[in-house]
This record gives sequence, C-alpha cells and structure tokens, in this order.
Amino acid sequence: MLTRYKFNFLLRILSLLMLSIIPSLYLFEILPHFILPVWAVIIIFLCYQFQKKQIKLSASIILICLSLIIFLFLLLFLFKIISAEPFDILYLRLGVIFPFLILQTVFISTSTINFYKNEKYRRYEPIVFFSIFALLFWTQGNFSMSVFEHPIYAVLFSLSFSAVEIIRLFLSFNFEKKVFTFFLFFLLFFTFIMTFVLKTYNESSSVNHGGLLQPTLFRFDFSDYLKLQSEIKMSDDLILVAHFDNDFSHNMLRRMYLSGWDSAKGFYEKKAPSEKAQIISLPKGRKDILHRAFSMREKVAQEYFFVNLSPSSFIAMDYPTQVIPYEIWDSSKFNGGYKVFSDAIFDFASDLYGEAFPSGDEDEGMSKVDLDFYTKIDDESFKLVHQTAEDITGDIPDYLDKILALQFYFTDGDFRYSLKPGKAPDGNQLKYFLTETKKGYCTYFAFSYALMLRSIGIPARVAVGFFVQPESEIMNYYPVRANMAHAWVEVFFPYIGWVSFDPTTSQLAEGENINFGMNAGGEEFNSLLSEILEKRSEIKITEITEREDDVLNIGTYIKQFFKDNISFFRFIIIILLIIIFVIYKARPHLILKFSKNNRRIVLTAGKLFKKRKRSTEEKIEMNTLIQKAKFAPECTIDDAEAAKNLLKNKTKKIIVLLAFCLISCFVFAESAETIVVEAEKAVEAENWELALSLLQDGIKKYPQNDSLFLKLGEIYHNKELYKPAYKILKNGLEINPENSSILFYISGCASSLNKYEEALMYIKNYLRLIPYDRFAASNYGWLCFKCHRPEEGIRFLLDNIKRYGEDLSVYNSLGTLYNEMFDYERSKEFYTKAIKGAEQVNRTYSGSVYYYNRSILESQFYRFDNAIEDARAALNMKERSSSYMILGELEERRNNFSQALSAYLSASADDDTPLSALNIISLYLKTGHIEKAEQYILNQLQNTSEAWISNYGLSVNEFKTNLYKIKKSLYIRKYNFEKTELKSGFLGWIKNFSNKINYKLKYTYYDAVFRLYSLKVAKEYKKNSTGDLSGNTNNLYTNTYYYNAFKGKGKKALKYLKKAESIETMFIPQSAGAYLADRAILEADLKLLNEGISKMDLEWEKHSLADLYAQGSKIAKNHSSQLYYLYLESLFDLNPAVFLEYDIKLPVKITIEIDKIENIKISAKKMKKLILSSRFIEDDNSKFSLRLTYSNKGLTFKLADKNGYTLYSKNFPIEKLDKNGFKNSVNIFVKDIFTFKL
Repeated sequence: MLTRYKFNFLLRILSLLMLSIIPSLYLFEILPHFILPVWAVIIIFLCYQFQKKQIKLSASIILICLSLIIFLFLLLFLFKIISAEPFDILYLRLGVIFPFLILQTVFISTSTINFYKNEKYRRYEPIVFFSIFALLFWTQGNFSMSVFEHPIYAVLFSLSFSAVEIIRLFLSFNFEKKVFTFFLFFLLFFTFIMTFVLKTYNESSSVNHGGLLQPTLFRFDFSDYLKLQSEIKMSDDLILVAHFDNDFSHNMLRRMYLSGWDSAKGFYEKKAPSEKAQIISLPKGRKDILHRAFSMREKVAQEYFFVNLSPSSFIAMDYPTQVIPYEIWDSSKFNGGYKVFSDAIFDFASDLYGEAFPSGDEDEGMSKVDLDFYTKIDDESFKLVHQTAEDITGDIPDYLDKILALQFYFTDGDFRYSLKPGKAPDGNQLKYFLTETKKGYCTYFAFSYALMLRSIGIPARVAVGFFVQPESEIMNYYPVRANMAHAWVEVFFPYIGWVSFDPTTSQLAEGENINFGMNAGGEEFNSLLSEILEKRSEIKITEITEREDDVLNIGTYIKQFFKDNISFFRFIIIILLIIIFVIYKARPHLILKFSKNNRRIVLTAGKLFKKRKRSTEEKIEMNTLIQKAKFAPECTIDDAEAAKNLLKNKTKKIIVLLAFCLISCFVFAESAETIVVEAEKAVEAENWELALSLLQDGIKKYPQNDSLFLKLGEIYHNKELYKPAYKILKNGLEINPENSSILFYISGCASSLNKYEEALMYIKNYLRLIPYDRFAASNYGWLCFKCHRPEEGIRFLLDNIKRYGEDLSVYNSLGTLYNEMFDYERSKEFYTKAIKGAEQVNRTYSGSVYYYNRSILESQFYRFDNAIEDARAALNMKERSSSYMILGELEERRNNFSQALSAYLSASADDDTPLSALNIISLYLKTGHIEKAEQYILNQLQNTSEAWISNYGLSVNEFKTNLYKIKKSLYIRKYNFEKTELKSGFLGWIKNFSNKINYKLKYTYYDAVFRLYSLKVAKEYKKNSTGDLSGNTNNLYTNTYYYNAFKGKGKKALKYLKKAESIETMFIPQSAGAYLADRAILEADLKLLNEGISKMDLEWEKHSLADLYAQGSKIAKNHSSQLYYLYLESLFDLNPAVFLEYDIKLPVKITIEIDKIENIKISAKKMKKLILSSRFIEDDNSKFSLRLTYSNKGLTFKLADKNGYTLYSKNFPIEKLDKNGFKNSVNIFVKDIFTFKL
C-alpha cells in the first residue's frame, strides 16, 4: 500500500533527480546530462540498504560517504596507472566530474539518511530543497534563461519542482491547528521575502540591460519611466527580429515615448492633455490607428517577431497607422509577432530648415495646452540647464538650427559615453553629469537634451526603443539585441510632427572599451531568420478587428468582412462569368445532344451550319431540312439525325481544339520556368519577400520540379543562410540527383555548416558531371585537406592537371595538401607556380592568398626569414586581414609585441572572423594588459557564426580549443593578480576573497573544457589515421592534441609528447629543441632543458623561451640557484608579464630610506612586509635591487639590475604616507613592472 511516507519518498527521488539535472544544464560542455541523475539513484539505493541495517545516523552518513568516495578514488587511481588511450580518456573525464560526484555524494547521503531517521528534518526538507533550487537558479541572473532553450521550459521546470515540493510539504505535516498556524505564517513570510527578492532582482536586471529593459516573467520590456543609474552593464540577448525596407534602417524602433517630467522620478509615461493616448500594448486584433496627417512622411511596413520581448509589447516607427497581430506557427523560439504600418520620415530633409517655433495653433498639429505641457520643466532643473542652453542658442534665430546646436553640444563636445557615470555625492545624477563628470549612457544624454530644449521653449519628449545596425541586414531582416536598447529625444515641428534626434555621443570615456560596431547577427540570428523564412507561410492573421474606439457595429463588420475577403469575392465573380459564358456558348450543342424536339434540333443545327464554310451540296441539303422544319407538317427523327450529321465532322474538330485550349490555359498559364524567371526579377529588385513567396508557392504546385528548389536554395546560399539552403537543396537533390548546380551549391552549404565529409561527397558527384570545372577541382582539394585526406586530394588534383592543364587555384590546393603531408619541397613548388602565374596575369587578390599560404609553409618549417618576406609580399599584392595576421604572428614570435599588435589591429579592421580578435586578446594577455583582453572577449567574441571556419585550416573543435585556452589564460592571470594585490579594509578583503574564488572556479571550468575539446580534436585526426605518410601527419596532430589535453597530468602527457616528437622531428629537425625543452619540463630535468633551449632559435622562438624560463625557474629554485637566477633574469628581460601568468615572485634586495623629517604613519618594517606580500620576494643573492625612498612628500620606487641600470622608476606624490596610501602605490608599481609596454 502506498502510504504518505512512501509517496513522499518517491516524490523526494523525483526532486533529487531534478536537482541533479540542473548542474549539467549549466556545465553541459563538461558534465553529461545523465551522470549526476544516475549517480543520485546509486546513492539513494545504498542509503536504502544501509537504512535497513539499523545503523546510527552519523555512522550511516560517514560509511556511505567514505565507501563511495574511496570507490571513486580507486577508480581514478586505476585509470591513472593503466597506460592505454581509452583509460587515459576515462581518467581525464572522471577527473573533470570528480568534484561534482563528491559534492553530490555528501549532499544526497546526508539528506537521505536524515530523511529516514530524523522526522523533524523530514518535515522541513522541502524548504531545504527549495533553497537549493533557488541557489542553483540564482546564477541565471537578470532573467537570462540561458540553460533552457526557451523561457517557458524554465517556467515549467520550476513549476513542476515547486508543485512536487509543496505536495511533499503537505505530506510531511499532520495539520493540527498549531502546525497550520506556523505553516500559514511561513507562507506569508516566504511571499514577503520573495516579493522583496524579485523587486531587487528586477532592479538588478534593469541595471544589467542598459538601464532601459526590465524583466516580465522571463521576458523583457521597457519600463514606463527612466532612472539615471550610477552604473549599468550591457547584455547581448537577442530580443527580436525586425523586418522592413532597408531604406528606413536609420529610423528608431520606438517602444514608447515618455512625456511627463518629474525631477525625482525622471521622464515617465504620461498623456498630454489634448492628445490621444499612445498605444503601448499590442492590440488583440487588426486595428487602424488614427492620427493627424503630417507632411514629409512615407508609408512603411514593418514586421516584428519577438524572441525575448514581452508578447504584449508594441513597437513601431514614428506614427503607426495600422496594426495586424499574427498568430505565428508553433515555435519554441518565438513568442509573438505582428505587422504594423507607419507614417515615417524617410530622410532628414533640408525643407525643415527655417521653420518657425510652434505657436500653439492646432492647425500646426499641437494645441496651446499641449505646447505648454511639452515645454514644462521644474524650477531646479530649469536653473541647471537653461543658462547653458541660452549660451549655445542665443544667437541662433532658426528653430531647427537651435535644435541641432544643442544636439552637437552633446555629440561633438566634451561629453563622453560611459557605462559607469559614477554616483553623485549629493544624489543629483543629472547635475553631476552636466557639471562634473560629463560622462554617461544614452538616458543621461536624452534627459539633458530634452530638458535644455524645453527650457528654451521647444517641445520635446524622451523616447525609448531600439536602433538597428544597417550592416546586419539579411533580406531586409534585422537582429535586435538588448544592447541596442536606446533612449533618444523627439522634437515637435509644425505641420511635420515629432522628429527623432539622438544626442548620445559615440566618443568613449577613458577606460571604456565598448564596441559600437559589434556584430549584431551571428549564428542565433541566422537560425531564427531561417525559421521565419521557412514558416512564414503558416502565419495567420488574427480575425478580431479593433477600431480606434474599440466599438464594432454591424455596418463596420460587414465592410470589414468584404475588405478581408475581397480576393475571394473577385475569384467567385470571375468563375461565375466564365460559367455563364460557357453555358451560353454550349447551349446549341446541348440542344443537339439532349433535345427531343426534332424541329428545334434541325433549326439549331441550321444556325450553327450557317456560321461555317461548307460545300454547295451541303448547303442545299441543309436549307431543305430547315425549310422542312419550319413549314412541313412533320419533321422526323431522321431529319434531325441528317442535320446533325452535316455538322458532325466540323464540330469534332472544334471540340478538340477548345479542349486543347482549355488544357493549355490550365497547364501552361504559369509554368515552373515562368516562376523561376519572375523570382529572378524579384531578386534583382531586392524584393526578397516576393521572390521567396513565388518559389515557395511554386514548390507546392510543382513538387517534382528541381529548378524551383535550386533557385530557392541559391537565394538562401547567397544570403549566407546555409541551414535553410542546405535543407531545400537536399530536397531538390532527392528529385534529381544528377542536377549539377544543386550539387555545387549544396556542397558549399555543407562546407559552411562544417559538414566536410558531406561537402566532399557532393563536390565529388558534381565533378563526375562537370569534370572540367577547375574551381570545383581546387575546392575538392581543399575539402580533402579539411577532411584530413591529403593523399586522396593530391592524386585527384595531379590527374586533373594532366587532363585539363595548368590552373592557379589547383596549384594552390596542391601546395596546401603537400604542406599537410609535411612535404616542404613539393608544397613550395606548387605555391611558387601559383604565385608566378598570379603575378603574370596581375591577379593581385589570388597572389596575396598564395603568398600568405607560402608564408605559413615557411613558418611551419622554421624558415622564419622567408616567412616574413612572403607575409610582406602578400600585403604588397593586396592588403588582406589574413596577411596582416600572419605578419603579426611572426612578429609576436620574436616578442615584437607593438608591431604584432599593429598588424592585428589592421587585420581586425577588415576581418569578419574572430581570428584577429583572438590574436589581439592573446597578445594583451601575454603582455599583462588583462582589462583590455577581457573587454575584447566581451565585445568581440559574441554572436559569431561558425560558417567562416570552412575557409580556414581549422575545425570547429580546434577553434573552440583555442577560444577556451584564451579564457582559461585570462582567469589564471586574474586569479594570480588578486592573490598578491594589496587590499584596504575588511570590505576590500571580502571582495578580494570573493574574486579569488570566482576566478579560480572559472579557470578550473575553462581548463576542463579546453582539455575536453582537445580530446575531440585528437579524435578527429585519429579517425583518418592510416599506415601511410598521411597517417603519420594525422598521428602527429592526434598526439599533439592528446598532449595538450593531458599536460599537467604527469606521465600521461609525456608519452604523447614523445610520440609527436618522433614524427615531427623526422619532417622538421629544427623542432627538436622545443620538444626537448617541453620534455625536460615534464621530467624536471634541468640538463635536458638547457640542451633544448640551446637548440632553439633565440630570435624567432622568444615566445616559447619565456614560458620555458618561467617553468624552468620553478624547477631550478630547489635544485640550482645559478640557473634559478639566470632563468628569472632572462625571463624579466624577455617579458616581465609572464611572472603573473606563472605566479612567480621576483627576488629582490630591498632598501628603504625615509627622510626623518617626514610625517609618516607606517614603519619601514611594515612597508617591507607589504612589498613581500605583493609580487616580490626578498633575496640578498638576487641580481635585482628594489629601493624605496620617501622625501619631499614623494614616495619613489626604483628597480635596478645587477649592473645598477635602472629598469623602472616612479614617484608617487603623497602628502602623508599611511598604510592605505602605501598599498595603492605598491599596487600601481607592481602593475607597471609586470606589464609589457605596448
């Protein structure tokens, strides 16, 4: 029987499983979904078995935890000692999830045994589970439901868990009066706490979304009032997809305007006395919106598809005139959509100039009472802004010129854009912005501009909504993200209406690194757009119709019904007319066929007979029959048959002809070929909606016509919408597998989707049909390279040259494939042929590519002088981002960081991939510029598509390996910096402690992800490993990535390093030094390390030498003081920023001199102690000396080398030297010392 206790226990298991799933939702890259739930079931089963043995509570918990933890340690140890590849992988994976299993073991065993044995705990356990659930979800801050594909899933998951726990809570109590009172009190208290928490949560969310957006049940919307925050953050959540003509991409997408002003509240939503209320919620049905007609407006249609915006929100340009809500297809990604028509300003026309001020005349569009309302401002704000506004505009007579003068005051003056305006000492943020800091975000600029305009009698209001990036457009669709939320000002013009002006400057405040040109599109937008284009035919128009006054009478209903169904009625009328015409024409023939009246048959046949040419005999015979029918007393059936026989032959011919014409009308009225032609015309006119509609409808009519699929796929492909293109082309290929054009395009799509094996198969089939296509042949070679099949590609391309002659692109592909095979001579031979050919025919772009590829070859074979020469030649041929990047990489190898950074920045100016950003970030990290690196990660590595990878020599997993390597490098540096930064006060210590935990956890996570992706890359190469020469190449990369995965894991890394060394040194002997040095680090062998370093190129391998000196110093510290100091001196000389990466303290001899007449509040002993708490260690044998002097109200730091040469010197003016002042000075000094100057 299922008792309350058993039912409670079953529900408890369900709750634990749900809790166990949550970590894997966050950490899906390192934690498989099934691991924790399965482990949870095992723990619960063991707890159940222990419970039956009646062991004491504490003993049960200890025994279960110990037994499971010992089992895990034994398993880990077993995997560690077994030297086989499968066990190595299991060792690494178990090591990654090990901490989670330990934590889960302790939590579930403790709570389960308590549930069995402690009734009081059992009663209140649901509250404990609620708290844990809230804690796990709390990190989904700012209502960003990233762990679920759709917010509704998060809601359902949360509600399900809550329902289970509430049921358990009821099952745990026998509700007597006393308990019921407590329970009621608890619910009230819990509700109060949750209300407070959600309020704080909402405010935090607004701050984290630009100060404009706030959450509404896991969605976002704008607040109906704006506040000036002291600091905000930006989020790149995709909010909606907008669709309108690109001629209007400069227009703002307005959510609402804020007309009311209150000095304490700010601008807020309030209706002017005589104007109609603005529509701020989406109507339930079609609605016409009336407004006064203004000049200089054009009708523009817009569509909005909501992703993370509240479905009740209403957005439109300028003056919306009609709204049509959509019932969209069944989608987990979109939560609403609609179409709206607006009267919008197409461009800022010169006709506006010279217009006079509004007078309050209603003919102008604004009444006197509304004019007073829109120029209203409180006295305190008036005093703050009026004088400045007058000084700027006093000598300017014209209305528009005044408006522009004030706008330029903000956009082109001393004001700067900042997400951290700072907190005003007196609480008046607006005054602080205008008079002190002159830095803020869009709301600050909009407030100030609107108030200045109002102070000089110009009606103004603040508007909030979004801007779009014109360059992010695909087929007139635009992505709109949370960081594109904006506030601006609308100004009224007589007879023209409200016009938008944006006063926000694009000049950044010092220390800000905001990318205004961020990539708004990316993979997510492409995926959503693909769904819209595929499913938009399923959109339904809501049948409900709303009028402006929301009253619907029968006449309006009938009128609207006919309006909505006019196309149907037109069709019915045409069909009726055709039927009447056919009946009229067919009536004589029907008489001949069905009439029983012989006279009527003869007379009807006679009428038809007279309309046709016949012989004289036939005419005489027919006239006789007609006369008989008219006047003879009897007309027999034989007479009727004779009349019909005279018509018989001609009638048959006419019927056949009519039938043929009718069939032709239906069959050939609109052929598939006609549809394709019309679609091409629409594409030329950039009427994408018409083109797609024609082709999608055509596919429904002619589902077996592959040309329609080809054209639609081609359009998608050319707009880089590879997923829908791939899908539609695949359908076309099923119809006609021999369609060469489809094969060509689908190969491109598959490649861009990183499905290289498929792409190779399709291009192979294409070349079977079109073998003379040289571009396709070179593409075949490139795909063999991407699939790690160089020998197959080489065989094919050499045969292609033999058959069809020379071709530059084929030569280039051969060079790449031979490079993959480590055949330097053959690779260089074909690259050189391609370069000479390009130079002869002046193909500068191709020549630049070929030089770039040869530069990679030379670099790979340690011929760096040749490599940098080719990199510069590539730039001379054509400036390309790739050429700048290889030049930067070569300069970085020899620690020419400034030149490398310059090259990377040049590359990023024209780079639509994240590669240049990755190089810039990596360089900033290597040189100690951590904040700049972090800003680049936040601004440059968001919303990137993966289609670009198909054109570069790496896979998706290789790119992610590089990405996570950089991220782990960032957080280990931040952690090491926090470890030795001197903090002031208790709060500073708390923040420092919190940061260290945060950075350490992030480093651990990204390190684990990096290792797991390294395993994936190794698996990719291993899949194509064979016993031939190309197998050696794949084996090399397989072992290299295994080494990266296991580096730091002892002997497991060493064996893979040795395997890679044996292969690469066979092809590239110059690599032996680096391999020896890396092996020496793993074996802690200083002699081997020095041998390896001696074989390395001291000019071109400085980047590697710095890492080796850092790691070698840690080994030498306890074994050889001479090498220890030598390595540290060499390291400091090469790149002092590496000290931070490897958490190395610089040994120095410290001297402190303090002028006795100075008033100080800190002793020399304390100073030394604080210095040694930072990034220094005292060592009298060190070659470095650090001298501190304090005199003349100045603290001076001087670092010198063994020869007395000053490496660094800095003076800090300090009036009274105390502990906090000294700490700040040391922090700045340390940061300067261990940062490479760029």
